[in-house]
Amino acid sequence: MGTMQWLGHLRDSVQRERDMDFTRGVTLSEPARAATLRALQFFQRGLSSPGMNLRSKVRQGCPEEYIECIDLYVREKGIHADLLARLIWAMGGEPGKRNVPDFVFRRFRRRFGWTAEIMVLLTAEMVMAPVLRVMVNHVDDPLVRDVVSSILADQAWHIGFHIDHLRPEVRAMSGVENFALQAAWGALFTTTLTVLLAECEPLFESIGYSRLTCWTDAWNLFAQVQTGLNGSDHLNAILSRDPRIRFAL
Repeated sequence: MGTMQWLGHLRDSVQRERDMDFTRGVTLSEPARAATLRALQFFQRGLSSPGMNLRSKVRQGCPEEYIECIDLYVREKGIHADLLARLIWAMGGEPGKRNVPDFVFRRFRRRFGWTAEIMVLLTAEMVMAPVLRVMVNHVDDPLVRDVVSSILADQAWHIGFHIDHLRPEVRAMSGVENFALQAAWGALFTTTLTVLLAECEPLFESIGYSRLTCWTDAWNLFAQVQTGLNGSDHLNAILSRDPRIRFAL
Protein backbone atom coordinates (compact mmCIF):
# COMPACT_ATOMS: atom_id res chain seq x y z
CA MET A 1 0.00 0.00 0.00
CA GLY A 2 1.19 3.52 -0.78
CA THR A 3 1.11 6.41 1.64
CA MET A 4 -2.09 7.84 0.17
CA GLN A 5 -3.83 4.48 0.64
CA TRP A 6 -2.67 4.34 4.25
CA LEU A 7 -3.86 7.91 4.72
CA GLY A 8 -7.31 6.97 3.44
CA HIS A 9 -7.44 3.95 5.72
CA LEU A 10 -6.37 5.91 8.81
CA ARG A 11 -8.83 8.71 8.08
CA ASP A 12 -11.65 6.17 7.90
CA SER A 13 -10.41 4.23 10.91
CA VAL A 14 -10.34 7.14 13.37
CA GLN A 15 -13.89 8.04 12.32
CA ARG A 16 -15.15 4.47 12.69
CA GLU A 17 -17.97 3.99 15.17
CA ARG A 18 -16.86 2.07 18.25
CA ASP A 19 -20.20 1.44 19.87
CA MET A 20 -19.39 -0.88 22.78
CA ASP A 21 -22.03 -0.86 25.51
CA PHE A 22 -19.98 -0.15 28.62
CA THR A 23 -23.12 0.00 30.79
CA ARG A 24 -23.39 -3.80 30.72
CA GLY A 25 -20.30 -4.06 32.89
CA VAL A 26 -17.95 -7.02 33.19
CA THR A 27 -18.88 -10.37 34.71
CA LEU A 28 -15.72 -12.19 35.81
CA SER A 29 -14.76 -14.02 38.97
CA GLU A 30 -12.75 -11.86 41.36
CA PRO A 31 -9.36 -13.51 40.63
CA ALA A 32 -9.93 -13.26 36.87
CA ARG A 33 -11.21 -9.68 37.16
CA ALA A 34 -8.19 -8.55 39.19
CA ALA A 35 -5.70 -10.22 36.83
CA THR A 36 -7.41 -8.89 33.68
CA LEU A 37 -7.69 -5.43 35.20
CA ARG A 38 -3.97 -5.33 35.97
CA ALA A 39 -3.08 -6.22 32.37
CA LEU A 40 -5.51 -3.66 30.95
CA GLN A 41 -4.12 -0.93 33.22
CA PHE A 42 -0.62 -1.70 31.96
CA PHE A 43 -1.74 -1.40 28.32
CA GLN A 44 -3.78 1.73 28.98
CA ARG A 45 -0.79 3.51 30.52
CA GLY A 46 1.34 2.69 27.50
CA LEU A 47 -1.22 3.99 25.02
CA SER A 48 -2.05 7.26 26.78
CA SER A 49 0.44 9.64 25.20
CA PRO A 50 -0.21 12.68 22.98
CA GLY A 51 2.80 11.76 20.83
CA MET A 52 4.01 15.35 20.50
CA ASN A 53 7.66 14.30 20.35
CA LEU A 54 7.14 11.95 17.40
CA ARG A 55 4.79 14.34 15.61
CA SER A 56 7.39 17.09 15.89
CA LYS A 57 10.15 14.88 14.50
CA VAL A 58 8.29 13.82 11.38
CA ARG A 59 7.58 17.47 10.61
CA GLN A 60 11.29 18.11 10.19
CA GLY A 61 11.57 16.50 6.78
CA CYS A 62 8.88 13.89 6.06
CA PRO A 63 6.24 14.32 3.31
CA GLU A 64 2.94 15.99 4.22
CA GLU A 65 0.98 12.79 3.61
CA TYR A 66 3.14 10.84 6.04
CA ILE A 67 2.90 13.62 8.62
CA GLU A 68 -0.89 13.38 8.50
CA CYS A 69 -0.67 9.59 8.74
CA ILE A 70 1.38 9.88 11.94
CA ASP A 71 -1.07 12.43 13.37
CA LEU A 72 -3.91 9.98 12.70
CA TYR A 73 -1.91 7.05 14.06
CA VAL A 74 -1.30 8.91 17.32
CA ARG A 75 -4.96 9.92 17.42
CA GLU A 76 -6.05 6.29 17.04
CA LYS A 77 -3.73 5.23 19.85
CA GLY A 78 -5.49 7.84 21.98
CA ILE A 79 -8.84 6.31 21.04
CA HIS A 80 -7.53 2.94 22.20
CA ALA A 81 -6.38 4.45 25.50
CA ASP A 82 -9.85 5.95 26.01
CA LEU A 83 -11.57 2.64 25.22
CA LEU A 84 -9.38 0.85 27.74
CA ALA A 85 -10.00 3.53 30.37
CA ARG A 86 -13.76 3.13 29.90
CA LEU A 87 -13.40 -0.66 30.13
CA ILE A 88 -11.34 -0.32 33.31
CA TRP A 89 -14.00 1.92 34.85
CA ALA A 90 -16.67 -0.61 33.85
CA MET A 91 -14.66 -3.21 35.78
CA GLY A 92 -14.64 -1.03 38.90
CA GLY A 93 -11.00 0.01 38.55
CA GLU A 94 -9.02 3.14 37.79
CA PRO A 95 -6.52 3.75 34.98
CA GLY A 96 -3.05 2.89 36.23
CA LYS A 97 -0.50 5.43 37.34
CA ARG A 98 2.92 5.82 35.72
CA ASN A 99 5.51 3.26 36.74
CA VAL A 100 9.22 2.72 36.18
CA PRO A 101 9.02 0.55 33.01
CA ASP A 102 6.60 3.01 31.40
CA PHE A 103 8.82 6.00 32.30
CA VAL A 104 11.96 4.29 30.98
CA PHE A 105 10.25 3.23 27.75
CA ARG A 106 9.00 6.75 27.01
CA ARG A 107 12.35 8.38 27.81
CA PHE A 108 14.18 5.79 25.74
CA ARG A 109 12.15 6.18 22.54
CA ARG A 110 12.27 9.99 22.66
CA ARG A 111 16.06 10.01 22.47
CA PHE A 112 16.12 8.94 18.82
CA GLY A 113 15.11 10.26 15.42
CA TRP A 114 11.72 9.46 13.96
CA THR A 115 12.81 6.21 12.27
CA ALA A 116 14.19 4.69 15.47
CA GLU A 117 11.25 5.95 17.51
CA ILE A 118 8.81 4.31 15.10
CA MET A 119 10.77 1.06 15.45
CA VAL A 120 10.45 1.30 19.24
CA LEU A 121 6.70 1.88 18.90
CA LEU A 122 6.48 -1.01 16.45
CA THR A 123 8.19 -3.17 19.07
CA ALA A 124 5.50 -2.25 21.58
CA GLU A 125 2.76 -3.07 19.05
CA MET A 126 4.31 -6.48 18.40
CA VAL A 127 4.73 -7.53 22.03
CA MET A 128 1.19 -6.42 22.88
CA ALA A 129 -0.49 -8.22 19.98
CA PRO A 130 -0.15 -11.87 21.13
CA VAL A 131 -1.19 -10.97 24.70
CA LEU A 132 -4.25 -9.13 23.41
CA ARG A 133 -5.08 -12.17 21.27
CA VAL A 134 -4.87 -14.38 24.37
CA MET A 135 -7.30 -12.04 26.13
CA VAL A 136 -9.75 -12.14 23.21
CA ASN A 137 -9.66 -15.93 23.10
CA HIS A 138 -9.54 -16.80 26.80
CA VAL A 139 -11.04 -14.03 28.96
CA ASP A 140 -14.66 -15.05 29.36
CA ASP A 141 -16.44 -11.71 29.11
CA PRO A 142 -18.16 -10.19 26.03
CA LEU A 143 -17.24 -6.56 26.76
CA VAL A 144 -13.56 -7.35 27.30
CA ARG A 145 -13.51 -9.36 24.06
CA ASP A 146 -15.27 -6.61 22.07
CA VAL A 147 -12.96 -3.82 23.23
CA VAL A 148 -9.72 -5.78 22.98
CA SER A 149 -10.53 -7.32 19.58
CA SER A 150 -11.28 -3.84 18.18
CA ILE A 151 -7.91 -2.56 19.38
CA LEU A 152 -6.14 -5.67 18.10
CA ALA A 153 -7.58 -5.23 14.61
CA ASP A 154 -6.30 -1.65 14.48
CA GLN A 155 -2.88 -2.70 15.74
CA ALA A 156 -2.58 -5.23 12.95
CA TRP A 157 -3.00 -2.41 10.44
CA HIS A 158 -0.48 -0.28 12.36
CA ILE A 159 2.16 -3.00 12.00
CA GLY A 160 1.64 -3.12 8.24
CA PHE A 161 1.75 0.68 8.03
CA HIS A 162 5.05 0.86 9.88
CA ILE A 163 6.60 -1.90 7.78
CA ASP A 164 5.71 -0.10 4.55
CA HIS A 165 7.31 3.16 5.66
CA LEU A 166 10.32 1.78 7.54
CA ARG A 167 11.40 -0.52 4.71
CA PRO A 168 12.96 2.24 2.54
CA GLU A 169 14.76 3.68 5.57
CA VAL A 170 16.21 0.29 6.53
CA ARG A 171 17.25 -0.54 2.98
CA ALA A 172 19.13 2.75 2.71
CA MET A 173 21.46 1.67 5.53
CA SER A 174 24.81 0.01 4.99
CA GLY A 175 25.19 -3.66 5.82
CA VAL A 176 27.05 -2.87 9.04
CA GLU A 177 24.46 -0.30 10.13
CA ASN A 178 21.61 -2.70 9.43
CA PHE A 179 23.33 -5.53 11.29
CA ALA A 180 23.82 -3.30 14.33
CA LEU A 181 20.21 -2.14 14.10
CA GLN A 182 18.84 -5.69 13.99
CA ALA A 183 20.98 -6.74 16.97
CA ALA A 184 19.81 -3.75 19.01
CA TRP A 185 16.22 -4.30 17.93
CA GLY A 186 16.31 -7.94 18.98
CA ALA A 187 17.65 -6.96 22.40
CA LEU A 188 14.95 -4.31 22.79
CA PHE A 189 12.26 -6.80 21.76
CA THR A 190 13.54 -9.37 24.28
CA THR A 191 13.56 -6.83 27.11
CA THR A 192 10.13 -5.38 26.29
CA LEU A 193 8.51 -8.79 25.92
CA THR A 194 10.04 -10.02 29.18
CA VAL A 195 8.70 -7.01 31.09
CA LEU A 196 5.23 -7.37 29.56
CA LEU A 197 4.92 -11.10 30.26
CA ALA A 198 6.09 -10.57 33.84
CA GLU A 199 3.48 -7.84 34.31
CA CYS A 200 0.77 -10.08 32.83
CA GLU A 201 1.75 -13.22 34.77
CA PRO A 202 -1.42 -13.10 36.95
CA LEU A 203 -3.52 -13.00 33.77
CA PHE A 204 -1.85 -16.11 32.36
CA GLU A 205 -2.25 -17.93 35.67
CA SER A 206 -5.94 -17.00 35.95
CA ILE A 207 -6.78 -18.44 32.52
CA GLY A 208 -4.32 -21.33 32.60
CA TYR A 209 -2.36 -20.20 29.56
CA SER A 210 1.35 -20.83 28.98
CA ARG A 211 3.57 -17.76 28.85
CA LEU A 212 5.98 -19.80 26.74
CA THR A 213 3.33 -20.16 24.04
CA CYS A 214 2.74 -16.40 24.04
CA TRP A 215 6.52 -15.80 24.00
CA THR A 216 6.83 -18.04 20.94
CA ASP A 217 3.96 -16.33 19.10
CA ALA A 218 5.53 -12.94 19.77
CA TRP A 219 8.89 -14.05 18.37
CA ASN A 220 7.23 -15.55 15.31
CA LEU A 221 5.53 -12.21 14.70
CA PHE A 222 8.87 -10.43 15.18
CA ALA A 223 10.45 -12.73 12.58
CA GLN A 224 7.71 -11.93 10.08
CA VAL A 225 8.13 -8.21 10.60
CA GLN A 226 11.89 -8.55 10.14
CA THR A 227 11.16 -10.35 6.87
CA GLY A 228 8.95 -7.46 5.81
CA LEU A 229 11.74 -4.99 6.48
CA ASN A 230 14.77 -6.95 5.29
CA GLY A 231 13.64 -9.95 3.26
CA SER A 232 13.70 -10.52 -0.47
CA ASP A 233 11.26 -8.80 -2.80
CA HIS A 234 9.56 -12.15 -3.30
CA LEU A 235 8.88 -12.57 0.42
CA ASN A 236 7.84 -8.94 0.73
CA ALA A 237 5.34 -9.50 -2.07
CA ILE A 238 3.86 -12.41 -0.14
CA LEU A 239 3.54 -10.30 3.00
CA SER A 240 2.02 -7.39 1.08
CA ARG A 241 -0.98 -9.50 0.08
CA ASP A 242 -2.27 -8.83 3.56
CA PRO A 243 -0.67 -5.64 4.91
CA ARG A 244 -2.15 -6.25 8.36
CA ILE A 245 0.32 -9.11 8.99
CA ARG A 246 -2.18 -11.66 10.26
CA PHE A 247 0.17 -14.09 11.92
CA ALA A 248 -0.33 -14.15 15.70
CA LEU A 249 -3.01 -11.50 15.34
